[in-house]
Order: sequence, then C-alpha cells, then structure tokens
Amino acid sequence: MSTGLDATNGPWGQTPARAHVNWREVVLFGLLAYGLAWVWWGFWLFPYLGTLLTQSTTPPDLLEGAGVGLALAIPLGMFAPMVAALIMRLFVSKEGLKGSLGLLRPWRYYAAALVVPVVFVTAVVLIVQALGLGEFSWSEVGLLVYLTLMLKTLPNIPFTFGEEYGWRGYLLPRLLPLGEIRATLLVGLIWGPWHVPFLLAGLNYPGVNFWVAFLVFCLTVVVLSFLYTWFYVAASGSVMVVALVHQSFNTFADNFWQPPLMSYGSQLAASIVGGVVMLALVVVVYGLFKRPVHVEDLDRFVHPKLDGTWRDWLR
Repeated sequence: MSTGLDATNGPWGQTPARAHVNWREVVLFGLLAYGLAWVWWGFWLFPYLGTLLTQSTTPPDLLEGAGVGLALAIPLGMFAPMVAALIMRLFVSKEGLKGSLGLLRPWRYYAAALVVPVVFVTAVVLIVQALGLGEFSWSEVGLLVYLTLMLKTLPNIPFTFGEEYGWRGYLLPRLLPLGEIRATLLVGLIWGPWHVPFLLAGLNYPGVNFWVAFLVFCLTVVVLSFLYTWFYVAASGSVMVVALVHQSFNTFADNFWQPPLMSYGSQLAASIVGGVVMLALVVVVYGLFKRPVHVEDLDRFVHPKLDGTWRDWLR
C-alpha cells in the first residue's frame, strides 16, 4: 500500500531514472538572472543603500522622491531573466530561440489566464474582509473597474514576459524531470529572493519590517508558482500565456490589495491570506484530485516541434 510519499510513486516523488537535471544550466541561468538584475538595480539604488540597509522598516515613498531614473530602472530590471535565458539558449544550452514564445495557442488559454487571477484576487479580498483584516471600498468597484483593469493588463505584459521567459520559459522545463511539485517549489525558491531589491525599496510592502516582508512575499511567490506551472504545462509551454497570468495577477492585486480600494496596511494580510488560499488549492489539486506530478514528453518544452516556417518563431 502506498503511503503517498513514496520516493518513486507518491505525489512528492519522481522515478529516479527520469529525474535527470542539468544542474550546470540551472546554476548558470540563476547566476545570470540574479547578477544582471542585482547589478542593474544596485547601481540605481546605491545612493540609498545606507538608509535602506539600516532602517527598521521598508520605505513608504522611495520612488516618489527618487526621480524618474529610478522609477524607470526598476521595471527595466525585470527583463534580466529574459536576457539570461537568451544568453543560455544561444551560447550555453544552444537550443536556439525558435519555439520559445508559445504565442500560437487557442484563445481559451488566454481568456483563462486573464480571468482566473481576477477571481482569485477578488476571493482573497472577500476573505480578508470577512476575517476583519481589512476594509474594501466595494462602492468604488463595478464592472467598469474590472474591465478597465483587464485592459490595463495587456500593455504591461512585456514586463512579466521579461520575467517569465526566464523563470518558466527556461528554468522550469529544466527542473520538471524532478516532478511538477519539486520543480515548482525550486523555481519559486529561486524566483522569490530575486525580488530582494524590490522589497528593500518598499515597492511591495512599504512601511513594514523587511524580514516580515521577505517571508510573506516568498511564501506568496512559492505557492503562486503552482498556478503558473499549471498554466505553462496546460498551454504546452507557452511563455505568453504565463506572462498574461502573471500580469493579470499583478494588476489586480496591486489595485485591490492596497489603498485606495483596500484600507492602509491590509496588503500584508491580503498576501498572507492569498498564500494560504493558494496552498490549500495546491493540496486539493494534488491530494484530492490526484493531479499527476509526472509531466509526459518533457522534451517538448525544451525542444518543441518545428516545421521550418516563420511560424516557428511564434510557437
């Protein structure tokens, strides 16, 4: 009888013969993604590092007083994982760039990628309010607000694409031989601390203790990684679909989980609740619904089928 944690058959395990990971590529990509981003952000944050590293809480308004340069530098650093993946694809793993976008997918994947985060963020708001952890201005939110934010999501996709081309487009398929759960956890654990400069600058949780912000953010990122993995696998390795999921979540969480719509100081509570809800979904999906952790035909994510036409650049 299986205990559910068997090394080869359980939901947390993987058959040893299949668990081949090129750790050299994983490590090199991680070093590039961190190095490119942190050197870039470090250059722009250097004048403020003394204050950021010694103050007890994250700054509430750093960007407001820092000028246009830093405000532009922060989002540009989000392209570092993409640059790292391009370098790896062209010069290290050498599989090339064709078939790495995943743009040509049925519309239903894009529709779900846009709507699912909206439902999730709204559900978290309802739970936060029900628990008395924050107040939400429902009188200011109607169908028009939802539609406006959905439209706002679309032009901002390039920023999350800059991340996802690396994290899910390059790193995840190289870890999937470990099994979907282990691969997702590892991607989340690598992805989360990458945002440390964001947290130091107070961009995610302004005015709170840095270590509290770091732990809450990493919890949220790690469990949220499962949602992105599910979309990536379901859409046959589409970076574009995952980038839309990521940006839709960012757009609605940034607007619904903080002022002026949600009461001041509720963002931390919303993130914790969101993390717990997502963790519960993960347990239900793998425990109750028995989602397989072994992803079939793993090579299709690294070496997708091509036909030698211009469409290969969009596959």
